[in-house]
Amino acid sequence: MRSENETLIEDYIRRYNLKDIDGMMALFSDDVVFESISAATGIMSVQGKENLRKLSEKSGEIFKVRRLTPVTTVLDDDNAAVEVNYWAVLAMDLPDGKKADEEVEFRGVSFFEIKGGLISRLTDYM
Repeated sequence: MRSENETLIEDYIRRYNLKDIDGMMALFSDDVVFESISAATGIMSVQGKENLRKLSEKSGEIFKVRRLTPVTTVLDDDNAAVEVNYWAVLAMDLPDGKKADEEVEFRGVSFFEIKGGLISRLTDYM
């Protein structure tokens, strides 16, 4: 039987893959903290659901299609760690030289903090 937290994480990944921004935002607390830590782009951090919405809408435009595929998930009562494979097709040329229609792939891990049945913190290492 799936726990509520496992169902929440699976729902987030499904909505992320569909670029369902409204559906994704329904899964976050109002005071959510999101951090993305990448060797390629550095550290980016936003606080609050509306700021996360703006970032999600902007990043969604970069990809024609994108897919997070969970590899391994570790859960406890308030936290989850999910190793993911990431694949996407670019919708536009990027400053780093990648071109529209190019595929990108990498591995990463996402750490979730869950409070009151909502994601209160999400930290991605990609």
